[in-house]
Amino acid sequence: MQYKQPERVKFIIIHDYTETPGECMPGEEVIAIILIYRGKRYWIPWSPTHLILVDYLCRHRWISQDAWRIAAQLQLDPFVVQHGTNAPGHNVRLARTSRTAVRKQVERIRAVLQKLIDDEGLNLRATDIIRSEESSTRAVRYRIWADVSYEHWPLQDGEGPVDGLPLGEIPPTLLGGGRGGQLGVHV
Repeated sequence: MQYKQPERVKFIIIHDYTETPGECMPGEEVIAIILIYRGKRYWIPWSPTHLILVDYLCRHRWISQDAWRIAAQLQLDPFVVQHGTNAPGHNVRLARTSRTAVRKQVERIRAVLQKLIDDEGLNLRATDIIRSEESSTRAVRYRIWADVSYEHWPLQDGEGPVDGLPLGEIPPTLLGGGRGGQLGVHV
């Protein structure tokens, strides 16, 4: 029997309040993550806490990490600690979490992603995208298995929409318009 590697998906992570064009810097805010699968775009309705955790896992996707390390790094990572500080009227909230909370958040993140996958009839499994890998000591480590790119809102003068995403205005689905939907296809 041969193991067939699942099809790799792509995440577009959208940051707002950028101050350095084209670079991800502390102070920006993660406002959305879009799943791209077979050329179609799907907004994933994750909460701000889940967006921050998935963004962190995507930035460190080359190595799996256990819940203890993720919890510790979330309290030290400049992007997480300064999340949204570029926004007008920002209110700094310290990133506090525990390894138990990380495990629960990963479980909830997968559940939301799997619901989107099921609702849209995609041939994917959330556990193939947000993976759990067991170490030699049976500790569970997490990692994202996806191609990732970043978009920064707003674009600088002279730049146009990137990858067909509507920039300059927030799509209605990002403003709480119900379940996740395809952006730029059939909203």
